[in-house]
Amino acid sequence: MRAAVLTRPGGDLEIEELELPPLSAAEVLVDVSACGICGTDLHISRSVAAPGAILGHEIAGQVAEVGGDVTGWAVGTPVAVRPFAGCGTCDWCVPGRADHCQQFQLLGLARPGGFAEQVAVPATQLFRLPATLSGPEQALVEPAAVALHALRRVNLQAGQDVLVLGGGPVGLTVCAWARALGARRVIVSDPVAPRRELALALGADGVIDPSTGSPEEALANLANGAPQVVMECTGVPGVIGQGLALAGVGARIGVVGICLGSDSIWPYAGIQKELDLRFCIYYDSIDFTDTIAALDEQTLKIESLITETVRLDALPRRFAELVENPGSGKVVISA
Repeated sequence: MRAAVLTRPGGDLEIEELELPPLSAAEVLVDVSACGICGTDLHISRSVAAPGAILGHEIAGQVAEVGGDVTGWAVGTPVAVRPFAGCGTCDWCVPGRADHCQQFQLLGLARPGGFAEQVAVPATQLFRLPATLSGPEQALVEPAAVALHALRRVNLQAGQDVLVLGGGPVGLTVCAWARALGARRVIVSDPVAPRRELALALGADGVIDPSTGSPEEALANLANGAPQVVMECTGVPGVIGQGLALAGVGARIGVVGICLGSDSIWPYAGIQKELDLRFCIYYDSIDFTDTIAALDEQTLKIESLITETVRLDALPRRFAELVENPGSGKVVISA
């Protein structure tokens, strides 16, 4: 099979012809039809992933082959992939949170991911896709499940106001889910104009350009002038502190953006308003199944998040460009 292989840290990928290792009895081989490029892929290509890695964890495709112990999956079935691998038997793997397993491996980092024609996946990490989901939008299931899990972590309730700090693909998906879950008003803050435009297309009631001054005026129409839920979706040092300052009394703050450096906050900002600060990572099985159902029923509409599709052959050049300039929407590798 062909795959885009990381040749050195910094985002350098090369298309190589590789031989797949034998499929284990508990695995399913998936023909990759769509794989999104995540901001995390861009970050880990610089400093975390080792040369030889095959990145890509926003994976969808069709079942191509099943291992000897696998039941319930037929060749040709369309699937979304939760990119987890663990021991399969511990107290975290059994309920479906292999990301907490001591033997956890992320597809697209420790194990080969979706920047390839095929990928081997533990059968327990597959989710059947309906016929209504076809083409590049299949790759949106994984990031949309991230956003749903994050909003569940902060216990978003219908009728509450939400401020999303960061309008990259994760923040935009959080915006769309907040709207679908019945938020009263959703405000998205991002310095990039095309991202603000996408936020409005995905259901935001208003947008803020944080580079032009104070956001208080833009928040004036919220209940009590402050949001009950703040979602930090940038991973940029200092933004958690901004969320503490902007949140309303008793608000919940969800930290979704992955910051790979140190950060600091002023604790009294949270103490004074009795804020809840909740960190968010990955998803549960129900986040995947509920996301697929919402996309199938079109109660969640996020197709406009995809701003570009590329073929695998074009990925090395486009990936290097995205490392330097991540752009506004979601770029998806499409077969």
